[in-house]
Amino acid sequence: MSFGESRLVIFLWIGLPLVLAGAFFAHRRARAARERLMSVALFARLAEGFDPARLRWKAALVLLGLASALFALPRPQIGSELTEVKRRGLDVIVALDTSRSMLAEDLRPNRLDAAKREIQDLFGLLRGNRLGLVSFAGESFANMPLTLDASAASLFLDGIRVNSIPVPGTNLEKAISRALVAFHSEERRFKVLVLVTDGESHDGDAIEAAKKASEEGVVIFTIGVGTPDGGTVPIRDEDTGVLKENLRDREGRPVFSRLDRNTLQKIAALTGGAYYESSGGSLDLEHLKETIANMETRELSGREARKPIERYPWFAALALAALLLEAALPERRGKEAAWTGRV
Repeated sequence: MSFGESRLVIFLWIGLPLVLAGAFFAHRRARAARERLMSVALFARLAEGFDPARLRWKAALVLLGLASALFALPRPQIGSELTEVKRRGLDVIVALDTSRSMLAEDLRPNRLDAAKREIQDLFGLLRGNRLGLVSFAGESFANMPLTLDASAASLFLDGIRVNSIPVPGTNLEKAISRALVAFHSEERRFKVLVLVTDGESHDGDAIEAAKKASEEGVVIFTIGVGTPDGGTVPIRDEDTGVLKENLRDREGRPVFSRLDRNTLQKIAALTGGAYYESSGGSLDLEHLKETIANMETRELSGREARKPIERYPWFAALALAALLLEAALPERRGKEAAWTGRV
């Protein structure tokens, strides 16, 4: 058994003992007061229609009604049923750059971890839309298909690392192309791609990919991760976090990575989206959420989910029936029954 209003369970645990204790002491007090006047047998002969059994039944019905009402209060739920999750929203795929340049520490602790924090917050804000996840470097990979389960999206995001894609480099064209396939829809609307990267694309033609996305009705919002001043790319020990060396190019020079705003702004503009910049926690996710929320939506059907079955109506009905029956049950027998008992 679970409770829909778990914060109200305390009233059940406190109220039920109080009701039982109150009923017990009230019964003892009434009995003591009656016995001070006369015995139960004499009272039964003098009081026309007096029926101790009826009084006990009425007391039991009041107790049952109050106890059932207390059980109904926190909304008890017993069992569950499968229901299809349906709501209005958009298909939103987030493509995250996992190339080595995302290890640059111009954002703390590094670009990738800073980006993952922003995406986690974005997933929370976009609940109600179908969410998907793509990671990319020199190649791209669909980590999670579109789903209404935002918590599952967060779980998959948590497992993404720089080495998730074995092919080095940064290919924005392949990231966009993989997202287009992941939408699984030929409809030219209701599709949003959020591209999270430092923008340094060394392979492919990102602008041509953006034009194709625009033709397919995909709106791309780009999030630039990093700073224009940039920084070197440290290689740290995975267990200790100790710096081993800085990433170097083929000539042995340290790689210096900078945010490429220009490419990301062009991609967003080509598709009717917008460019945002993550520079140490100043990213306006609320504005991005509102922009997406104001787009045209459609009815989405997702996976079946288990929904707890509410049982509080049973307890509420039992409480009402017990109290009505108590009110309808007279304290005394009818005159004919009373006089028959005296003979």
